[in-house]
Amino acid sequence: MAAVVAVESLKPEASTMSGQPVELSPGQLHKLAELIHRQEVQKLQELKFESYAEQQNYLKDAREARDKVYHILDSAQEMVTEAEADNDATKQEIAKDVYEYCTKAIGTSLKFIRSYNTRLTYLDKLKTHSDDLIKQLKWLDPVTQQKEAQRLALEAGMYKKAALENAEKFQHFIPNQFSKWLKDNKIKFEDLVTDNMAKLGFKGPFKNLGDIQKLQVYDNIIAAAGHGKPSVTYTFEALGKVGVAALVFTAAVMVWDIYTAEDKLQAAVRDAVNALTSVVDLVIGQVVNTAVRAGFAALNVQIASAAVTVIGSVVGFGIGVLVGVAAGALLDLIFGSGTSNVQITDGLSGCRVAPMPDGLELARLIKHNYPDM
Repeated sequence: MAAVVAVESLKPEASTMSGQPVELSPGQLHKLAELIHRQEVQKLQELKFESYAEQQNYLKDAREARDKVYHILDSAQEMVTEAEADNDATKQEIAKDVYEYCTKAIGTSLKFIRSYNTRLTYLDKLKTHSDDLIKQLKWLDPVTQQKEAQRLALEAGMYKKAALENAEKFQHFIPNQFSKWLKDNKIKFEDLVTDNMAKLGFKGPFKNLGDIQKLQVYDNIIAAAGHGKPSVTYTFEALGKVGVAALVFTAAVMVWDIYTAEDKLQAAVRDAVNALTSVVDLVIGQVVNTAVRAGFAALNVQIASAAVTVIGSVVGFGIGVLVGVAAGALLDLIFGSGTSNVQITDGLSGCRVAPMPDGLELARLIKHNYPDM
């Protein structure tokens, strides 16, 4: 999978992060995915690639991220239609919760995750979970499977609630003094994770924890940063096994943004890019090379070459770092292991920098221009 960068300011514009949440209908979400993809294609076509095949790899990932949105929306709508046709109140209520979970989670990914690589990884997890929920509901007989119906209703309701809470946190998330404190005290990402594991009484390597425990650790960090505690009950009975991975990735993205908000890498790369043009294809030079190396040193990520790709993960928050592999893949590796001290050795290439579409601003435009969709 290819990777490209979304360059963001450390402090978001007031118009971007303030105001009421932008709630979109499924038709409007479909339109948002389409508009974001169009702009991504335009930016990618402005970049110079070593070959046509390389460019197609980038375009393929962007297209895949859009298509996953289409699939989840369409399958969720089909699920609701089938539940209504079954004329069963229990299945209809479950279908409604699954539908709201899927649409809210998609809205969060489109409005706040500007790197399509990271969004693709997130949507892949969401698709796996939504497909699983829909399949379970399809074959559910509430009359003869009462316990299973209760369990599935509990799971769907909990995920809907979690999706609503995550959307609220993303909408109002602004880096604060906690992020500055982490950097001022030179606290490594793995130390932040380990300390919060100890507070929860978890032992052993983070990578060996179950997904629910990892989720608890990340949510503990989010709460410590002043962004609120979750109200979801963390049990497999309530959350199921498949969907927890999507919640872990969502929470970890927020923790990563808390951790990197004060990273000097962002300012250095941003200044280097602003001194050039809005869309550039950089051969690693003195300024960018120094900035990137400084950023990797701060994050304790080992690099094998000066050839680096930089990516932005979520709108308005810090910039993440990536070396020659997809943004989501690297972040997934970091989130699953609880450490940024990872070896990156393959797929190294020149540093390509391009501003990616602002999904939240596009959502506002769609809400205004397509109110009846």
